[in-house]
Amino acid sequence: MTKSNDVVVVGGGINGVSIAYHLAQHGAKVILLEKNHIAGGPSGLSSAIVRQHYSNVVTARMALESLRVWQNFAEVIGGESIFTQTGILIGVRPVDVEGLKANITLQQSVGINTRYVPLEELSDLEPHLNTAGLGGAVYEPEAGYCDPVEAAMGFAQAAKRHGAQIQIGTKVNGVRIQNGKLVGVDTDQGFVAAGAVIIAAGPWSAALLKGIGIELPMIIARVKVGIYRRPEEFDRHMIWADFITQIYLRPETGNMMLVGSISPEEETVDQVSDPDNFNEKVELDILSDFAERVARRYPVMENGHLASNFASLYDVTPDWHHIMDAVPGMDGLYICAGTSGHGFKLAPIVGKMVAKLVLQGKQAEDNINLFSWDRFAHGNPVRGQYEYSILG
Repeated sequence: MTKSNDVVVVGGGINGVSIAYHLAQHGAKVILLEKNHIAGGPSGLSSAIVRQHYSNVVTARMALESLRVWQNFAEVIGGESIFTQTGILIGVRPVDVEGLKANITLQQSVGINTRYVPLEELSDLEPHLNTAGLGGAVYEPEAGYCDPVEAAMGFAQAAKRHGAQIQIGTKVNGVRIQNGKLVGVDTDQGFVAAGAVIIAAGPWSAALLKGIGIELPMIIARVKVGIYRRPEEFDRHMIWADFITQIYLRPETGNMMLVGSISPEEETVDQVSDPDNFNEKVELDILSDFAERVARRYPVMENGHLASNFASLYDVTPDWHHIMDAVPGMDGLYICAGTSGHGFKLAPIVGKMVAKLVLQGKQAEDNINLFSWDRFAHGNPVRGQYEYSILG
């Protein structure tokens, strides 16, 4: 199989399909190669929470622009509506309240609908919540979550409508370089020629670059999610996260609740060397710990019970933010990886940014410069103005 394409996108997760869509929308001849099926990796297992609580102006704007796509997905991208609005509350320790308020001011300055909620008002918004130990919270009424598989499929179908080829069941074995020049990729079904290649393969990205002698500054972290059934009297709740219990939780259909960690220590201590071989079930002691922490915040969940669980993967950079850049020294080779748990919510704007990088090159004023490959070597990681954990 030898085909000539303007651009090959490697990876059929949410970022890969968004990139393919934005490229095809601008007339590029695109082929996306995915070894399994669309959203067959971490994207399909994402909690797919959509919120704008970032402490950096660039990422806050990216989150807001992405939210508008998720809210209007059927009209903007096509297909079915995939967004459920629930609102989100994020609680902080008393010592962090002033920083939280300043962060809210930053977010409001870019147009995010968010406000500070003192403890005495929290019960009006979330009646079952135990506020012990909290200093206050932030409330985003427009936040919610998506169906991650349907979202990825929607982008893939939209890319195809604009002329992109989506080829599943095709494993990319490596990038081919001839005489120091990128010429395409080698797959288990033959060579695919290309003028440009974008590696957007999540946890598999580092191995593809290592094959041509390039080390990607990224680790693969195993992350865990418990699914718990809520008791009948607990029929509704928002998305919740706090920096005392260090968990997030979001509602799921069938009176279920998804629960995971927001502690960076927990999520990087369990590193994975081979993303094709890792324990996909969560250990019982972790599930019990999640349940205890949930019941501390929502005492009504003492009457809930465990329903299911799964483990997935994050591709994590040293500053917990994307790398979106041309690969140094490899003309025509690009990377979009290291999404560090932010990958789903920011995917609509990330796809747009990467497509612009490939088609027009990098301009000094572009926001994508914040996510450059060499920022770590230059001691210039992405940092939020007010930080409490890994939320950005």
